[in-house]
Amino acid sequence: MGDIVNPKQVYRYKQLVKDSELLTRRYECLKKAVIGYSVQGRELIALKLGSGKRKIMLNGAHHAREWLTTALLMNMVEDYCERYENEKNVKILLQDVSIWFVPMVNPDGVTLVQDGVEQFEESDLLIQMNNGSEVFDGWKANIRGVDLNRQYPIDWENIDDQIQKPAPAMFKGPKPLSEPEAKSLYDFALKHKFSFVACYHSSGEEIFWQYKLSGKEYVYAKGFADQLSTITGYRLVDPGPDPSGGGFTDWFIMVQKRPAFTIEIAPYVGPVPVPLKHYNKIWTENKEVGMILARACLYN
Repeated sequence: MGDIVNPKQVYRYKQLVKDSELLTRRYECLKKAVIGYSVQGRELIALKLGSGKRKIMLNGAHHAREWLTTALLMNMVEDYCERYENEKNVKILLQDVSIWFVPMVNPDGVTLVQDGVEQFEESDLLIQMNNGSEVFDGWKANIRGVDLNRQYPIDWENIDDQIQKPAPAMFKGPKPLSEPEAKSLYDFALKHKFSFVACYHSSGEEIFWQYKLSGKEYVYAKGFADQLSTITGYRLVDPGPDPSGGGFTDWFIMVQKRPAFTIEIAPYVGPVPVPLKHYNKIWTENKEVGMILARACLYN
C-alpha cells in the first residue's frame, strides 16, 4: 500500500478531511472525532491513535500561515499507524497510551492564507483588517481577526494588546475563549486531562516549555524539554520573568499543572509560511516527538 499523506504540498483543509477519512478506513487503531467547529463551520478534526487511558495531545496551525505544522502532524499520524501495525513495541506502548492529534486548529485562517480572500463573502472586511492588502501570506489570526494563541485564560487581562482591534496578528479578542476554535481546544483539553501536550508553530527552531514555573515543577518539565531539544536540535527558550500569557501552552502548564511545549519548526523565515524545501529536515527533527512523549507517560 502506498502512503496516503503527502506532506510536501500546500496542505489544505480539504486534504486534511480527505486524508483523515482514508487513514481511519485503513487503520483500525485510528479513530476520528470532531471536537468543534470554526467560525465558518469547518470541522475541527481530532485523530486518536491507540487505546490507552494515559493520553497526550499534539496540535498544529493555531496560526493560519503556519499550515506546514498540519502536514507534519498528518505525516506523523500515518507513520505511527504503520509502526503500530508492524512494530510490537509500538503496539504495546499504544495499548497503554493514546496519542491525540489536532492537526489544524484554525482551518478558516489556513484557507484564507492558501486560497485567498476571494473564497470569503466578507472579502472587503478582511482586506480592511489586512491593512488594505489582498495578499494574506502573513495572516496568523482566525477569520475574525483574532489571534487564537492569545485566547486562553491565563493572564489574558495582562497581555499588552496594542492592536485593540481585529488584525492579521496579535489581537487577543474581546475576552478569553471568545473564538470557537480556541474554546473547542480548551474544552477538549479539560475533558481528556492530557499528561503532555506539544503545540506546533513556525518558525525559529525553538522550544518554549515553561511559563512561570519554579521548584519541582520546573525540574520535572525541564527534563522532558531537554529530551525534545536533544532530538530536534532546537534551542530551549527562557521567556523571562514576565511572559505575556494567553497561549495554550501557558494555560496548560499553569492550570492543568502538566508539561507542555510550543515547538517552532524550521529555520526562521519571517512572517510567511515556511517553504516546503525545509520539510525533509523538519520531519527528521520531529518525527519522534510524539513517541517520546507517549513513552514519558509510562513513567509519571
